Amino acid sequence: MKKEYDNPTFPDNGIIYTGDYYTDIPYHRYISDEELPSGPVFNVKDFGATTERGVLSTAAIQQALDEAGKNGGTVLVEGGAYTTGTLSIHSNTTLFIASGASIEASKDLTKFTDAFIQAVDAENMTICGGGRINANGEYFVYLPHERPLLKALGYTKLPPVLTDPMGKPEDTSRFAYRARIRYAEDKWNEGEEKILRPMYTLWIRGSRNVDIHNIIIRDSMDWSLSVDMSEYVKIENIIIDNNRHVANTDGIDIMSSKHVHVKHVFVSTADDGLCVKAPMLQGHDSINVADSNMAMGPAEDVTIEDATVISVMNAFKIGTETYFDIKGVRCENCTFMLPDIFPGGVSGISIESADGSNISDITLKNIKMRNIAVPVFISLAKRNKFGYLSDEDRKAKENGGSVSDITIENIDAEGMESTCIITGFRDEDGSEGRIKDITIKNMKAVYLDNKERLSILPEIRENVRDYPESNALGDMPSYGFYVRHADNVKLENVSITPRSCNTREMILTDDVKDFSIK
Repeated sequence: MKKEYDNPTFPDNGIIYTGDYYTDIPYHRYISDEELPSGPVFNVKDFGATTERGVLSTAAIQQALDEAGKNGGTVLVEGGAYTTGTLSIHSNTTLFIASGASIEASKDLTKFTDAFIQAVDAENMTICGGGRINANGEYFVYLPHERPLLKALGYTKLPPVLTDPMGKPEDTSRFAYRARIRYAEDKWNEGEEKILRPMYTLWIRGSRNVDIHNIIIRDSMDWSLSVDMSEYVKIENIIIDNNRHVANTDGIDIMSSKHVHVKHVFVSTADDGLCVKAPMLQGHDSINVADSNMAMGPAEDVTIEDATVISVMNAFKIGTETYFDIKGVRCENCTFMLPDIFPGGVSGISIESADGSNISDITLKNIKMRNIAVPVFISLAKRNKFGYLSDEDRKAKENGGSVSDITIENIDAEGMESTCIITGFRDEDGSEGRIKDITIKNMKAVYLDNKERLSILPEIRENVRDYPESNALGDMPSYGFYVRHADNVKLENVSITPRSCNTREMILTDDVKDFSIK
């Protein structure tokens, strides 16, 4: 077989700085040696795959996957690093990457479609083995303007009104982390072309009975592990070890899927750690929004337990892509933190309906947070970024969806920096969206005792159509909770210790019915 060589599209982009990676991941607690499953084994070396540096093995490994897919079997990757472009896994196939082995992403953008490794419309598929999927994410983004911040700022300051997406003025906490992110887009208006990265490192779409365990995903090029329109998916004992400054590298995205169980995972990443979404569409910007064949569906019955998340952004998030309904989500016994770079993570728990979704029956409990700026952010808006499938659909969704029946309990947060927010909306056209039936109990939070630079506006901005984010609304007039446009909100046994320089009240409400605190 004629050798095909890897030719990096951006050979100078792969620089790593101190602070890009978290260096204390306890690999031995999640990853172990594993025996091959019984049945036929297709060793990729038998198909011509090579560990020779700079030589591509895409065709050889894909041939092994194709053969395994015909009658079922295990594709064995062992004994070194194999460089490839996009690979597709079929039904009744186990991709077994043995301990010490890895599948390495080509640095040539032309070698990919939407994903690095994908399973589309597959059943009874497994990825395991104790080895590594390495996506070389630094090579698909531009270098940052600032190097990682290894020392705390000494103060917290939010943009009073978010008119600049980077978070200017430059002395704000938001700007401090965004200036250190590596983007594929020209965020600084320097005339750079957009880099069309593959959207997924590992993409499971339209699949059923999927088992992903005992595997390491490293240095994602975009979203790390995306489960789309799939059901009966188990994710257990995995590590996602990303460059924490490569933009859009979500950890685990569960999109429009049902019966998904995530257990005992470690995620270290730049963007959202654990994320549940239900968009109208998914894919790159090139996908036609009006193509109803790309429509997805609701997300239901998602369980997450025993997860440790290090995230610059939101550790656990529902949203923002929220067109179809999301219900029956459980997250418990987790740790959310950002222990070694600054500023702190944007939020610990973020629940956001922005595009017409009805979000309900959500429970989070037994959560520890360390150096997370905002422990809880719950938002209802009507951004409606996807448009509508019909006139009837427009009437149902154009005034927003709903957020209701949320229970958050047993929260221990240390290093908090900004106010928890629960907010619906009131639009200039007279429409409103109200958050309903929220219970938060047994919560203890302690502020980072740094300085605060407050700029509290006379009226708190109504974030009706913009991207919802906890640090995009400016400073709140209270330090603990600010609750607005909501019904039946209960705070029970909530204790928040402010900074020593604090001058604000703990809790304030605006347009709230049936609010209680015990």
